Amino acid sequence: MSPLLRKLTIPFGLVLLATACTAGAGSQASAPPTVNPSASHAPVTITFWTGWSSREFRGLEEIIKGFEAKYPWITVKATPGIDDDAKILAAINGGNPPDAVSSFRPDYVGKYCSTGGFLDLGPYMKASNIKTSIFPPSVLTYAQYQGEICALPFLTDTFGLYYNKDLLAPGFTEPPKTISELTDMAKKLTQFNGDGSIKVAGFIPTIGNFYENDLDRFAVSWGAKWFDDSGKSAFATDPAWAELFQWQKSLADWYGYKKLTKFLAGVADNEWDTGNAFESGKVAMILDGEWRTAFMADEAPKINYGTAPFPAADNHPEMYGAQVVGGTIVGIPRGSQHPAEAWLLISYLATNTDALVQFANLIKNVPTTYDALKSPNLDLGPNFDTFLQAFQHPMSGFPPQTSAGIIGDIQGVLFADKWQAGKVPDLMAGLRGLDKQVNDQLSLGG
Repeated sequence: MSPLLRKLTIPFGLVLLATACTAGAGSQASAPPTVNPSASHAPVTITFWTGWSSREFRGLEEIIKGFEAKYPWITVKATPGIDDDAKILAAINGGNPPDAVSSFRPDYVGKYCSTGGFLDLGPYMKASNIKTSIFPPSVLTYAQYQGEICALPFLTDTFGLYYNKDLLAPGFTEPPKTISELTDMAKKLTQFNGDGSIKVAGFIPTIGNFYENDLDRFAVSWGAKWFDDSGKSAFATDPAWAELFQWQKSLADWYGYKKLTKFLAGVADNEWDTGNAFESGKVAMILDGEWRTAFMADEAPKINYGTAPFPAADNHPEMYGAQVVGGTIVGIPRGSQHPAEAWLLISYLATNTDALVQFANLIKNVPTTYDALKSPNLDLGPNFDTFLQAFQHPMSGFPPQTSAGIIGDIQGVLFADKWQAGKVPDLMAGLRGLDKQVNDQLSLGG
């Protein structure tokens, strides 16, 4: 999966577009879907939008060739680089969507399902005898919403700690396992220039403004709960959130927020090229996804690095090895002109073992069925075990889905941006205000 849109902050315009789609919800035909691939078919071309581009899209084209060989009457016209769900939703709302789509936004499954933006796949799965039991539990945390499946997983992502062994070598032989160890190492591995500016950062603690440093991924280390038992936002009531925010701001303050801002200005736009802060040796340790192993092999093969689970909070050792799991989804937009053929495509992508293994090997993503995970042909490299273990950790999964997306993370990242910049004088008061924002938005349906 291309990681271009793994940041989960949803633009306000995207929320408006998704809300507009509600008008068409419930308008799907009640007749059983046609999914029989053995019937005689006239040649048909279906359109498929995907966010993958460049090297990853070329890999996807190889997978599509396999599909077309299996279903020779179907030609797939795939369009790369559609990595903005606002375009998908606008097409659905305008009545001219593609026949099938892949999205990098698992956080939006709740919205797609609740608005009818994607077709309910339950009848298709029943007709094709595909059961949810073929998918590991961590995948199902984002592939369904309130019992409805309107999207299927097609490879997925999880996260871990990348560490530069040569930069650690002067004082450390092992990566950190706890947050206190991470903090100590980050400080000792940081190098400053003569003018006091940051030359090499041990670890960047800020949220939302550096690569994959998203709130939901840090939250796993503390086992922080997004909602309480009554379904209300729990930022102020679960102590884990205050602990998390206090930790990350204290480390940001140690660097000096202005120094961090200046440092980030030089690397913030280089996540996907050879100027990447980790690939260029400007950061000793970094939180990143499994796909980085492919980028390292392609762009920085000489870097001596390792991967490990992201450290757990000292008072939550049970969270060591767990992480957010969430990746590409494939679905059939409402208004698809060829839904039967689109189903054949997305079910092939999501369930065909050979296709999943081939694509996982090509782009170094986590395969999303049990059979693919067990395949002897799976070859992801020595640094990939960290991510396979995280994927199967019992505490791994995706933040709670709502009809407004994962709204707690969206608002939480906005709060973190103010907090780490010193613009929130009272943390607990700020967290109570954050809870109100989340609850108010949920009450309005997003």
